[in-house]
Amino acid sequence: MRYFPILFAIALLISSCGTTESVTEADPDRPVFDIDEEIAEEYIAEEMDEFDRLLYENRSRLSDRFATIEHDIPDLFLREVVREESEAERYAGFRVQIISTRNVAEADSLQDDFRAWANERFDGYDPEVYVFFRQPYYRVRTGDFRDRNQAIEFSRLLKIRYPEAWVVHDRIEPDRAPGQNRTIRFQERSPSLINVVDE
Repeated sequence: MRYFPILFAIALLISSCGTTESVTEADPDRPVFDIDEEIAEEYIAEEMDEFDRLLYENRSRLSDRFATIEHDIPDLFLREVVREESEAERYAGFRVQIISTRNVAEADSLQDDFRAWANERFDGYDPEVYVFFRQPYYRVRTGDFRDRNQAIEFSRLLKIRYPEAWVVHDRIEPDRAPGQNRTIRFQERSPSLINVVDE
């Protein structure tokens, strides 16, 4: 029984190597399909209705005619369309989620804590902080970014104090989004504040 697969493979190999047909090269002058012209003419005369016959007789000329036709479309319609930004695209962007919790008091407390911390830490950007409820969680998110890379850089700054911060796709306030080339960074601290450890 254990030799059966081996014998089967050998038999398959031997049968696939042998062929009974002779292979000859195709004659380039000989058409691929042998169509007897008389039979074709009889079929056209007897079997085809008038429409099909007319179509058969003129099909190559029709294709040439339509291949070279020029359009009569006015230039006004050929101009590239400048698409206006839709409502959904205008408000699409990214935010940084700081926490997701079931405790509304914790979410509100973190919102206040973040506002106080961000006001004295960031230079060149005043991030707004939002609390959203989607059952069963309260989510605290901050920032309004059109550019994902800006949101990632901002989340790296937040991870110093909020290690669980991550970037999420969200509906943003486009008027609060920083410019494309704006760099968000911490304020320079005075030497007396360098040794103070953040809570």
